[in-house]
Amino acid sequence: MLIAGLVVLVVVLIVVAGAVLLRGENRSSPLGFYTKARDAGFSFAETRSIAETAKSVGLKDTSTALWSARDLDTCIRAFARRFKTEGRERDREVVRFMEKLYDLRKKLEFDQPKYKMGIGSSRSIRVNQRVRILVGGMGVFQATVIDNDERYLVVSYPVGARVPAGFQWKGQRVSVYFWRQDDAGYVFDTYVLEDLRIRNIPVIQIGHSESLLRTQKRKSLRLRSRVPAYLYLLKRLEGAYEKPERVPGMKCVLQDLSEDGVAVLIGGKAKVGLLVKVQFYLGEDQVVISGTVRGAEFDSATNRSTLHVECVLPSARTRNIISGTVYGAAAGIPPGGVPPSEPRKSVELDGKAFSG
Repeated sequence: MLIAGLVVLVVVLIVVAGAVLLRGENRSSPLGFYTKARDAGFSFAETRSIAETAKSVGLKDTSTALWSARDLDTCIRAFARRFKTEGRERDREVVRFMEKLYDLRKKLEFDQPKYKMGIGSSRSIRVNQRVRILVGGMGVFQATVIDNDERYLVVSYPVGARVPAGFQWKGQRVSVYFWRQDDAGYVFDTYVLEDLRIRNIPVIQIGHSESLLRTQKRKSLRLRSRVPAYLYLLKRLEGAYEKPERVPGMKCVLQDLSEDGVAVLIGGKAKVGLLVKVQFYLGEDQVVISGTVRGAEFDSATNRSTLHVECVLPSARTRNIISGTVYGAAAGIPPGGVPPSEPRKSVELDGKAFSG
């Protein structure tokens, strides 16, 4: 028993020593590389394929394919090109493998400090930040931060809910909601200090708060875009959420995109709660996603609305297509870029108002 134990100990020491020697100047040892891959759900064969691909694309340290978002993107693009050339991009094993790559890419993205650090004071709110102002017993109003003074926030005159005759903003207790880009949602309670005009423009001043509540942390990366799309009304989401429509729908413009939602620009107004389907192309791939309108921002000056749609969880392949675009990792799509869209004329909105 003692001899067997010594043999096992010697083998372990040899493996550890070999890993240290092989490490060289790498940021992670070979043992660490395979451990990281295993923790991310990759099989031994998949891990070896990642290492071989990292070497083939010219990475000096192949281990960075699992630690660096940029290097992982390079490898994902190489895999995407290879699978497309081989005609295997729809194979179940390939789709699952690419899904694991994008899951790791998402983790690397949100491990960055900028997604973990929030703000605690309204003094950190940036100019042009859109906010929603809730007045108890009356409703929600939309506004935009015009200036952030040391003593107060100056916001555009709130629009939205109908106000009763004789209503005055000054002195009103309000709750302010906003979504900070690449961060999370925030809410704080305050009072309206003043209702006035600056350069003949109506604005209100609201008091600062040092007690911001951080909620709804971002779970997916959004990419701003300008992709032409068709919008359809649905009676229910079940059963046909990724089934392409054969006839054109209402023209709209995809303004941002993520794996769990989109924002689309339409003509006219629409109601929160509508069930919709959005159909568009990302490169050569047709994407169909469906979901519920969770927010609608109407611009009376242009008679257009931006709809924020929370999507039903797409299939693995659709998620891979979207993730490849969002992270700039898809074959043929530059990092941070959007795939070529249809001719500009197709980006125009329908002249008729949306019948929602």
